[in-house]
Parts: sequence; C-alpha cells; structure tokens
Amino acid sequence: MEIIRAEGTNALTLVTLADKAGVTRPVVYDHFGTREGLLVELYRDYDQRIVTAMHAGLEQRARSLGAVASVLASAYVDGVVDAGEECEEVFAALNGSPETRKVLVESRDFYIAEFAAALEPFARLDLPALTGMLSAVEGLARAAADRRISRADAIATASLIVKRLAAGR
Repeated sequence: MEIIRAEGTNALTLVTLADKAGVTRPVVYDHFGTREGLLVELYRDYDQRIVTAMHAGLEQRARSLGAVASVLASAYVDGVVDAGEECEEVFAALNGSPETRKVLVESRDFYIAEFAAALEPFARLDLPALTGMLSAVEGLARAAADRRISRADAIATASLIVKRLAAGR
C-alpha cells in the first residue's frame, strides 16, 4: 500500500515490491505469482480487516437489532475510510480485468453473507434486501472516504438503513 500511496497503482509491480521490501524477486513471485495476485491479496486483506472489526464489535454489542446495525455500519464505514484512496485504486485495478473482477463479486457475496449471519437472530432477509442494504452502506462509506459526507453521518445513515430494512420498514 505504501507504493500505491506514494506512486500510484501503476507503479506497483512485483519487481518494485521486491526492491522496496528488500527481498529477492523470486520470493515475491513465489508468494504472489503475478501482479494481479498481489492486488487480489491486498484487497482480501482489506476485506479481512473490515470483517475482523465487525466480528469484534458483534461479540461485544450484538444484543439488539439496533446494536447489530450500528456495528455493521461502523465497521464497514470505518474500514473503507481507513483504507483510503489506495484501496480505491486496487478496486479499480481489479475491476479493469475480467480475470480479477470475480474477486470483487466474491467480496460482495462475502459481505452479504456476513450481514445475513449478523442479522439472522433478528430478521431473515432475502438476497435483494441484503444486496440493497450492502449497496447503500457501501455508497455511504465511499462518500465518507471521499469526504463528501462526514464519517458520523455515513455511519448514522447506514445504521438506520440496516435497522429499517431488517425490521421490515
């Protein structure tokens, strides 16, 4: 991510990574295989950080629908905001390739499953509702990351959307 932050996604190559990390090129090639493999791992790490925050919050606070909605919204918005522009660049690079685009679909499915599992004690939502919920939360998170809305407003609105859709209103 440091390379992307300093020089942009186009500068991120396995050779550049090896040089900056101070390791031999074969080490990087053996670990990631291709530049696309590196981008996929960066994006999966981003997803894992968000879901780890979700799980930690749910363990502490998942006693009501409102609390679950707040945890899901906070973890997702904070994860997107904290990841910053670098993650947006990785997203764009993955979206530009048919081979890696499937990673983004898998990521969306992953979050839908996480939201469904977290909300299941309070509501059983169908795929259209979960898809719309995630899309709304994602849009708000990206707006907060772009500083078009405040982090607090993104979380409050996302939490409200999750809670109302789960409650059936």
